[in-house]
Amino acid sequence: AKRGKAKGATMAYVQPVSVGIGQHQMWGFSPSFDPLKYLSEKTKQKKEINVLLINPGDIRHLLETLHEIENAKEVAKVNVYIWEDTLECIAREMILTRIATDQSLSTEARIQTFLEAYGNIEIHKKTSENLSTYAKQIYKDMAKDAEKVAPIFNLSRLKFKERDEIEDVLKFVSSETKFNAKELWDNRSRHYLGARYDALGNIVDWDYSMRMKDYAPIIHKLHYRRWRARGIIVERQGRCTEPNRTLASSIDARHRKRGPVTVRGYWSDIVVSPYISFGVHTRDMSFYERAQRQYKKHSVDICEHNLTKIFEKIAPCNVKEVVEKTPDGEEIQILEAATEVESDTKKEDKKKDPKTKDNEKKEPKSEFDWASRVEVSFLFGDLKKIFARSRYHKLFDLIFISQHIAHSCFSADLNNIAAENCTIVSETVKYLPVKLPEKKLFVQKLVELGTKASWVNLPSLDKKAMNHYSFPMPEENRQHEPADPATATTEKKMNQDSYPECMYPYVFFLCNGTPPEVSK
Repeated sequence: AKRGKAKGATMAYVQPVSVGIGQHQMWGFSPSFDPLKYLSEKTKQKKEINVLLINPGDIRHLLETLHEIENAKEVAKVNVYIWEDTLECIAREMILTRIATDQSLSTEARIQTFLEAYGNIEIHKKTSENLSTYAKQIYKDMAKDAEKVAPIFNLSRLKFKERDEIEDVLKFVSSETKFNAKELWDNRSRHYLGARYDALGNIVDWDYSMRMKDYAPIIHKLHYRRWRARGIIVERQGRCTEPNRTLASSIDARHRKRGPVTVRGYWSDIVVSPYISFGVHTRDMSFYERAQRQYKKHSVDICEHNLTKIFEKIAPCNVKEVVEKTPDGEEIQILEAATEVESDTKKEDKKKDPKTKDNEKKEPKSEFDWASRVEVSFLFGDLKKIFARSRYHKLFDLIFISQHIAHSCFSADLNNIAAENCTIVSETVKYLPVKLPEKKLFVQKLVELGTKASWVNLPSLDKKAMNHYSFPMPEENRQHEPADPATATTEKKMNQDSYPECMYPYVFFLCNGTPPEVSK
């Protein structure tokens, strides 16, 4: 009998990468950068700078701005406008900012809470309690003042309906409503892989070895495998069991019988990983030292290092560690509030001077030095309508565009809100698991669309950003090294032709002005 194809056998359908990225972006796919660094020389002379971040997905650029705001002494005020496609992401960004600026927690506790809330689909019970507390605090602040939320947020650009929906999201985060994050993650993985789900381990190894290892080898293979399988980027002090409700979002769907419905679930990334924003690049080259062809450090170490510098700069800890010994001789670290410790002389001075209390009430000091220099306003809704509003006409000095929304932003409509000498920064797909020629094609498409919109491409800034967001890689890991054309394979030749465009993290454009120079 002739051997033929089995009856009913079908080829496994491979979903595109866009399905794995998801509909909603809850973290960035590029490293953090300071927007003030890429302003033109004429723009830097302004006292007030307006920055627009379109769908950044998180607060990585905002944290970098707060960290570097002291260096921009000539700038009196920085107004940051953040547009997101979901209100859940706006609420999540306010909660993450509360974590970063909570001075009642030690720096280590803040970093642990921030990383779990940022990238874990499941978190520890203590972290879940902290997130519930932060959500309740923001909800109370919005009840007192519907427009201003501490420390720097302005909600006046949102409609009352949108603010009510944000309050509903905060209620959900602070509640114990059922949210089976583990099952939702598994359902997303099954939908993305289809018939290949049983070979999940092999597929993850392939994605890491053939894709991620080329542009982010500092991400450890075991960490990436754990995240792809369970949605966990960091897990310390026991196993994470509580759902991370800040990652929940809603999409419009259609039920077979009920018709149009709204489905709450996890609709974000399951392919790229949250390590890219804080855990790939750092200025400290000691994190890239190798031994036996292995990195001594990994991306979690870089995340903790970068966040430690930011947190200690923008919100120093108000607690101190006191080491006490138990009767058995064991040492225990106890955190005590530093603000509660007050000398007797200061107490006597307050008793002698009765006007001290009145002065403290009349002249309240700002909690943070940078709070008076930075303000964050949230935007939501149709981008084309926002571009057409007169209040934003020629307002923004720098505009950041995420790769998730670049297809609808690269048009001449953006010129209405771009000020003179405005710098446009577009995110690329460098850190997405696609082939190198496809990354180069994406960059070429951005340049083509930018040229049609009368923007001027700045290749010098593209290369400087590429050099800035790169780290020393061993020669055996490079796929772009020159090879003999006679012996090179077709795929390797295509990879060589894609260099260096495939390694651009950002593509820079200019609206109406002379090209800006990057500050050293």
